[in-house]
Order: sequence, then C-alpha cells, then structure tokens
Amino acid sequence: MPSYQLRDTSTRQLLDHDLADFAAAEAALDRIDDQLEHDLAANGEGAGRIRLRLDVEKVTAGITETVGHHVLLLGVDDPTDPRPAL
Repeated sequence: MPSYQLRDTSTRQLLDHDLADFAAAEAALDRIDDQLEHDLAANGEGAGRIRLRLDVEKVTAGITETVGHHVLLLGVDDPTDPRPAL
C-alpha cells in the first residue's frame, strides 16, 4: 500500500511522511503553511514574501516517486486594510 510524504525541494529535508493518500498530503501542506505563519508571527516577524517549493512524493514498496509540487507563498495574500482600526 503506498504512502505519501512531503519534502522541501531545495534542501531535500523530509517534512512529513507516512501520509495515507494525496488528500492527506494536501492537508499536511496546509498545516505546514499555517505553522510557518504562526511561528513567524510569534517571533514578531512578517512573512515578507517567503516562497517555498515542496515535493509531494509517493512511496510504494520503498520506491519514492515525485507525484506533485506545491509552492507556498507566505505573506503574498495577507489582507491589508487601508482603513484605520476603530
């Protein structure tokens, strides 16, 4: 039975593994995105347009195959409201 995992494309660091299916891999990507934004905010840092490319890999009988790519764009679509807070 295949499983899925997520890997940082540039560093080749494994970020998550033993995911049941592609939908679980997509949910893990969302969690990674949320966690990165949370960690940056906790440190008082803005995302500042961080771009990460991640590989979605399928593992079957010990053989790893890249089956998708995902690009996280942190800080790009953060809403900015030009109106002053009330």
